[in-house]
Amino acid sequence: MLGSMSKVLGQVQNLQEQLKKMTVEGSAGNGMVRIIMNCQQHVLGVRFNADQLDQYNPESLEQLIIEAFKQAQEKSKAQAKEEVQKITGFDLSSLPGMF
Repeated sequence: MLGSMSKVLGQVQNLQEQLKKMTVEGSAGNGMVRIIMNCQQHVLGVRFNADQLDQYNPESLEQLIIEAFKQAQEKSKAQAKEEVQKITGFDLSSLPGMF
């Protein structure tokens, strides 16, 4: 039983490293704002299309950032869920707070 547990723990640690390296991107405003996030849901970058920046007021730019963040977060969760299912063979999305 301890051997099985150590194997599972090793798989979980490998999964965490994989999720840290995997990136997704959310965008809004036809690419005006892009959020790059890893699959541990850490924001790695925020990019703006400088050619379009002067076309937006601060309030609309704020909405685009929120929209891009939400999109990146959804992609990150979906990718993490897929990777967990590959390793465990189970759909853990029904567990509260997992995804």
